[in-house]
Formats: sequence, C-alpha cells, structure tokens
Amino acid sequence: MKTGIVILNYNSVEDTKNCIDSVLKYNTADVKFVVVDNGSPNPEVVPQIEHYLRGTFKEDLVIATEKDSVPTCLPTMTYYISSTNTGYADGNNKGLKLLYADKGIKYILILNSDILFIEDIIPSLISALNENKDAAIVSPLLYKKDKAGIDYNCARTDTNIDDLIARYRYSFFGMWNKLVKLQDKRKLLISNPSLLNEKYLPIELPSGSCMLVQKDYFREIGGFDSNTFLYFEENILWAKVKKTGKVNYLCSQLSCIHLGASSTKKVKGSYKKDVMHNKSVRYYVEKYVECPSWKKWIFYTYRILFLIRQRIYYLVKR
Repeated sequence: MKTGIVILNYNSVEDTKNCIDSVLKYNTADVKFVVVDNGSPNPEVVPQIEHYLRGTFKEDLVIATEKDSVPTCLPTMTYYISSTNTGYADGNNKGLKLLYADKGIKYILILNSDILFIEDIIPSLISALNENKDAAIVSPLLYKKDKAGIDYNCARTDTNIDDLIARYRYSFFGMWNKLVKLQDKRKLLISNPSLLNEKYLPIELPSGSCMLVQKDYFREIGGFDSNTFLYFEENILWAKVKKTGKVNYLCSQLSCIHLGASSTKKVKGSYKKDVMHNKSVRYYVEKYVECPSWKKWIFYTYRILFLIRQRIYYLVKR
C-alpha cells in the first residue's frame, strides 16, 4: 500500500522544489505526491513549479484546478492549483480529498514545503504506527537548518485554558520573559532533554510540518478543521485524537530538517496576523476547549484587551 504525501505551497518555489527533491533522494517507500498551490499571489510561482514538476515526473503527472475532475487512481505527482489562499487547514484538506479517493493509499504524510529529508524516514514512521496500536499521529524529530539545534515545537503538550489566559495577560502587560517561559514549559524536550532517549515519546502536539497518519483514521476524525486559517491546527487535531482514545508519538530516532525553525530574523508583527491568530484561538476555545464558562469569559476579556492594545500599538507605529 502506498503513502500519499501532501505538500502545501504558498509563494515558495525553491522550498517546494527542494522538499520534493529531498524526499526523492532519501525515500524508499512507495509514495504519491499531491502538491497544492494555495493561491500564491506571485504569478511566476505556479508556472515555475509546473515546469519543475514536468521535468521531474514527465508523464507521471496530473495538473488540475478546482474546476477539473481528478482521477481516483492518482499518478506519482498531482499538482492541484487553487485560485485562492484558504489557509493551512483547508489548503491541506484540498490535497487530502484527492488522496482519500485513491484506494491504493493507506497512509498520509503531511509535509510543509520547508521540510528537508536527510534520511529514509517514511518506512520507519509506518512501522511506528503499526508497532504502537494506540498511535494516531507519528512524527520525526525536527532539526533546524544544518542540524544547528532542535525545533522544540515537534514535541509539545496542549495549550489549556489557564495557559491561554496567562498568555494574553502576559502579552497585554508586556511581560515577555514570562510569556517565553510559559511557551517553553510546554516544549517537552526543553524541560526534559533525557526524553530523547525514548524511541517512541508520547506527545500531545506534534509539529504540523511533518506527521504521518493512517488515511482512514484521518478521514474518520475529519482531517483538519477548515474553520481556522492559521494557528491552532495541531491543538484541534489533538482534541479530535484524544476523543478516540489514541496517542500521538514522536519517533526520536528519526529526523528531518525544518527550515522554518531556523530563522533568527525578528519577524515584524502585523495587526492582520494578530487578528488571524485571535480568530483561530477563539474558535478553538469555543468548540474544543472544555472548561467552566467563567474561565472562558476571563479568556475573552484578556483577548479583547490584547487586541485593543495591539491596534493602538500599530496605529502609533505608523
């Protein structure tokens, strides 16, 4: 049985090409790719990736848009071109829909375009799913570029309502050191590096940049929730997984590179980004977080105060 690989592209030609090349170089599993262009605004992106894919996969390639019908038995590479950017969750769901229809696919690997394979991990990830009968999602250890350090987001605990309230309180009052400590507390390999000795480490939140799951199981739990545009996708997946009584695992002896974890540049904030984050967190709290209603009201209050603070900050900054 084959593994379907979904790669979501947004305005990133070189990363997507390098990601695919690394999989082709280091993989022995029987795979099919679905690359989804999620409404890249740069008009040069789609034709450049199409040119690369035609040169790499020759006739074993289908290029489709939202108006086209796609064969249920997919070729090795399917390039799906979406006219609009509908976010991480829905963008991946577009590719997943194609893989669900292919009966020859048993496993699905979600990959960010900024992932680089450095070893043959897919067969071992499949073995991890089969060895751990309670496993829902399995993922490898993620390193930064050139293995300069670990991307600690690959092994986290969930964000509970108390953490969310504290996050907005610290952000509102500018208590950035406490905010960092709060975030690091949830990263298991920072607080306890010895956990790397465990072959299969139970985790709650994997990194959505590289994770393997059985196709039928992922379809059963509804895949990604398209109501979020960006942020909290892994939290929502964990909420779904937890209801089925399964566990997510980090396979600490397997690894790949996550280029997105390597940036040392200070990312400039934007009010739009804050709004997207806050829409996602509000949806997550309303639909997936189980807690007393009074705690949710405290959360909503700090969330609104933070948004007001950020709006004033960006207006003054202009």
